[in-house]
Amino acid sequence: MTSFDETLFTALYSIAHHSVVLDWIVIFLAKYLIWFFIIGVVIKLFRKKNWREQSLVWKNRFQTIALGLMAVIISRGIIANVFYSFIEHPRPFVTLSIEPLFNHMAVNSLPSGHMALLMPIALTGFLLSRKTGWLGVLLTLTVGTSRVIAGVHWPSDIVAGILIGLISFTLVYSIFKRKGLLTP
Repeated sequence: MTSFDETLFTALYSIAHHSVVLDWIVIFLAKYLIWFFIIGVVIKLFRKKNWREQSLVWKNRFQTIALGLMAVIISRGIIANVFYSFIEHPRPFVTLSIEPLFNHMAVNSLPSGHMALLMPIALTGFLLSRKTGWLGVLLTLTVGTSRVIAGVHWPSDIVAGILIGLISFTLVYSIFKRKGLLTP
């Protein structure tokens, strides 16, 4: 952890514990927005026009789902778990003896598993539409920032999770593209 990491954390965490309403909003964004985000991407995926009429569209939809799931599995399921196993990085509420906005296990925090999960999903959103992709990135950043404000992550955890998700998605996307598995 760097002094910049601690300084940025302190600035964001200072928002917490001043207003019950604001705390509730941060808790919602940090813990529950992820589910609305995932459900929204799934709905967007299945609302694409003509998916029952054209086998090519179904093939594209299946490939998009497969690409996104593979990127999530690599990012969150493999790489993030390897980091947790080998890098000791206590959560801010443990290091600074502060009270987080919600109960959280005191396990290693680097990288953010939420970011490692959400970033590949957000990038998969770009395969559906630019608007969906940018909305996904915005929601991912919102969840990450809220988790710092809530006191359960350092800013570096958020950045690491985003980078792991980005690298995983890029790797899977390039493999799909090289193998001809992406339909225009």
